[in-house]
Amino acid sequence: MQSTDTEFLIPTSVSEALRNIAKEDAIFLGGGTSTALLYKTRMIEPARVVWLGNVGELKGMFASPTEVKIGSMVTMAEIAADREIARLLPGVSSAAGVIGNARVRAMATLGGALAHADPRQDLPPALIAVDAKVSVRGGSSSREINLSDFYEGFLETVLAPDELITEVTIPIIPNRHSSYLRYTPTSEGDYPTVGAGASLTFNGDGKSISTAKLALCGVGAVPIVSSEANLVLAGTTGDDSVLRRAADMVREAVDPQDDERGSADYKRDMAVVFAYRALKACLVS
Repeated sequence: MQSTDTEFLIPTSVSEALRNIAKEDAIFLGGGTSTALLYKTRMIEPARVVWLGNVGELKGMFASPTEVKIGSMVTMAEIAADREIARLLPGVSSAAGVIGNARVRAMATLGGALAHADPRQDLPPALIAVDAKVSVRGGSSSREINLSDFYEGFLETVLAPDELITEVTIPIIPNRHSSYLRYTPTSEGDYPTVGAGASLTFNGDGKSISTAKLALCGVGAVPIVSSEANLVLAGTTGDDSVLRRAADMVREAVDPQDDERGSADYKRDMAVVFAYRALKACLVS
C-alpha cells in the first residue's frame, strides 16, 4: 500500500513509535482495514507509515473485578472471542462480533477503529454506553479521555497528530447490564444504518434503575449520546412504557442524513426502534 516515496517503519515499543511519528505527514497503522481504503482513494498520502504490529505493549487484555483494559492493537476478533469480555461487557462483545466480516475482524484493531472516527462504526456506541475511557500518549505527555468526548466531527477526533491511543479502560459496575444492537438492511458485513449501545445499572435491590446510558451510531457526524434517556429511566423499574418514552427521546437527539441506506426520517424512526430494543435487551442480559 506504500508509494515509492513513503517510508515504512516498524517500531517495537510505544516510545519508539512516538519518536517515529514526529515527522510531517506521518501516520500510525494498525490493522489497516480503514487506512488501506483511505490510501487507495488518495484521501491520505502519508510520507511515513508507522506500523504498530510489533508493539507488544499495545496488545494485551486485562480484566479485574473493577475494570477491563484493552490494548489498542487488540483485534475485533480477539475482543469478540474473549469470554470475560462477553461476561462483563456483553454489549462490547456483541459490537466487536458484528463488525465487517471474519477477515476484517481478524485484522481490525481497537485503536484503529476508534481513531478512524467513522460515525457508522459499531464499537463506539457500545463502549460509550459503558463509560469507556481512552488512554492517549504523545511525545511528552499522556492523558485519559472519556470516549463520549473523543469525537469532534466526521473522521475527526481530539487526537493531536503525534498522539497514539494506547488502551481503552472500562469500569466494571455492579448490577450493570449492557447491550448492542444494529440495523443493517443490506449485507451483514456492511456498516449499520443505525446501531444502538445501551446500559442500565440497577440499585442494590435489583428492581429500580439508578443510571442509564444510550448511544447511537450512523445517525450523526459523531456517535450520539442521549442524555435524556437517563433522566427518563433513573428511579424507575424500567417498565415497557418508560423504555419506549426514553427511546423516543433520541428522535430529537439524532441528526441523520439522506443516503442510499434511507431517508433521514426513516433513519430517525429506526433509531427510536433500535434504541428501545437495546434498552429492552439490558433487562434480560
